[in-house]
Amino acid sequence: MKQTLEQAKKSYSGEWIAFIVKEEKEAVDKLEGEVIEHDKSRRELHKRLRERNIEKAYVTFAGPLIKPGYSVMF
Repeated sequence: MKQTLEQAKKSYSGEWIAFIVKEEKEAVDKLEGEVIEHDKSRRELHKRLRERNIEKAYVTFAGPLIKPGYSVMF
């Protein structure tokens, strides 16, 4: 199902997603394409992509990088 990356991130919040870009846009979140795999584990997601011989997918985390209640200092 074709959707924007922004929509995909909302649908799979808190998971890693592999996204195939069908139509490029200026803003990254506006890219249009299709989620081909998703999983809470990045390792499992990459394992399934290798099993399917998928080499060209945009892999990103669809959720907050920092859990609520935590803070990060650089």
